[in-house]
Amino acid sequence: MRKLLKIILTLVSIGVVIAANAVQSNQTAAAGDQFITNASTNVYLPFIVNRYDPSLGIPVFGVQMYGGTQSSRSYYPFLVDSGASWVRVFVSWEAVEPVNGSPTSFNWSSVDSSLAAARTDNGQFHLVVTVGNNPSWAADNGNGVIYPDKMDDFAEFVAALVERYDGDGVDDAPGSPVVLYWELYNEPDSNDTQVEYRWGNDGDKYAMMLAEVYPTVKAANPHAQVVLGGLALDWFEEHGGPFVRNFLDDVLAAGGGDNFDVMNFHYYPSFAPNWTSDNSLGLYEKANEIRSILANYGFVKPLILTEAGWHDNDDPGVPSTPAMQARYIVQLFVESMASDIDLMIWWMLYDAGGFYPYNTGLVTNDATLPIQKKPAFTVYQNAVAELKSAHFVRALSAGEKGNSDLDAYLFQDNVNGRSLYVTWLNPIDTTATLPLRLPTSTATVRNSRTNTTFTVYDSQDGKIDGFVVIQVGSDPLYVEVDN
Repeated sequence: MRKLLKIILTLVSIGVVIAANAVQSNQTAAAGDQFITNASTNVYLPFIVNRYDPSLGIPVFGVQMYGGTQSSRSYYPFLVDSGASWVRVFVSWEAVEPVNGSPTSFNWSSVDSSLAAARTDNGQFHLVVTVGNNPSWAADNGNGVIYPDKMDDFAEFVAALVERYDGDGVDDAPGSPVVLYWELYNEPDSNDTQVEYRWGNDGDKYAMMLAEVYPTVKAANPHAQVVLGGLALDWFEEHGGPFVRNFLDDVLAAGGGDNFDVMNFHYYPSFAPNWTSDNSLGLYEKANEIRSILANYGFVKPLILTEAGWHDNDDPGVPSTPAMQARYIVQLFVESMASDIDLMIWWMLYDAGGFYPYNTGLVTNDATLPIQKKPAFTVYQNAVAELKSAHFVRALSAGEKGNSDLDAYLFQDNVNGRSLYVTWLNPIDTTATLPLRLPTSTATVRNSRTNTTFTVYDSQDGKIDGFVVIQVGSDPLYVEVDN
């Protein structure tokens, strides 16, 4: 979808240039002036639009919500204030079709509430919709293998869902909202029989499900994107976890790659040792491994990341602090952009509450009022402001950084006319700092967590050599350099 937007915007830009040339060829322009002369008036030509970059797609920033996303929801003001572009929500097949029936009997009330944020009067957010929760008449497990004779019923349900949210005016939800990203189950690579059996050891059957659903989705809306269920692809069975390492291979070997458009996975920093041997985050390496698996079967697909996050509470098993949570926000979004991931969902907008032990939200749960913004909320907002108009350029080399524990990435922001470095020192809780030399005479440095700003100059290190020196610690820094 981002590529489609880029093409459309490029065509618009070309059209403007053509229009300009056409006007100039038919009018007499005064040399050196910014206008042309007509018989009765001066007509200015505002064809050069400043602070606009037509190559930008939808920003990567998203959050997870459950239940309603309408403006009356207590969390809605925080969703808007966060600056997020994407919202991931969940849809229950069982809630819509508790008894096997036809689309005319479907109960859409819960769906319309969950997908309300797609409506123009509720912000018109971009949604990723996770479909799951099988009714008991269709499967033994809520998010596992569907009975073979009920597979067509699932396809019928998904097709009706996609049709309801295609915005074509036929059988639409109220307001004719548009949703394009449809994710088929959450973490289908789980095979945990102690909790809930999913599709883990049945990658071939998941591929069969994709083959059944894919053509019906495209028939309902050719622009809809079928998204592979977000794979955990971590905490594997051999490590005592529930996730099947070869699930993606099994799906692709069974022909499933022909029947989904977007590759999808999850990432939590606790599992970084599965992907990197140093102190770095490991997201970039995991994304590359997934691309390699796809390539082994002849596929190149866009990647999205529909769960990533970290908690701020000091859980005995996984210690943390609010500062660590805030740092991970910047690290995860920056590495998502560096990995050419089209969108990343922070799990969640608000603390899950209940039995879930980790407070990963940007705000507190509404079980206790008033809802409070955490330090992470402001860091998220600032990350959106700093990066939404930026293009990733490259990661700095080992020679440029001078130390393997330093991470540094260069972005180009054509909208604001600047180059932007984002840098931090690993591990996430280090109290050390290291110097980073950057080629510029002046740089404005902002601490992503404390929001303090200062300026560094070439001469501050005692010599004028075309470089500034910045002390980098665990708090990610935004380093702005004028073009």
